[in-house]
Amino acid sequence: MRATGRTTRMLDDARAKAAEGRAVYVIAANVAEMRRMQQMLGQDARSLGIKFETADSPGNFDWRSMRLRGAHPNCVVLVDHSAIEQHFAAILEMLHRYDHQGPNAELSGEP
Repeated sequence: MRATGRTTRMLDDARAKAAEGRAVYVIAANVAEMRRMQQMLGQDARSLGIKFETADSPGNFDWRSMRLRGAHPNCVVLVDHSAIEQHFAAILEMLHRYDHQGPNAELSGEP
């Protein structure tokens, strides 16, 4: 785990949007991550009505739009980077395959 703070910043955004009156759903990579994020927000999650799901649990989550199909316009969906990285691992690997640096770099002789 890199601990860059992305999940914490996303949860801060979830808290702020919920405090503004938005219906907030947070999509986690798996059930363990979902529970970890719920603990990170603690009582704020309950008092603000923030819902935590995995990509499969709501049944109407659309990866292309990153929204819940048929949801009210007031609904905002925040998807954790771990869920994106897990779901799109092969696409992300291909995206960075020919980067000049990094573990997937396949170009040689260039800085």
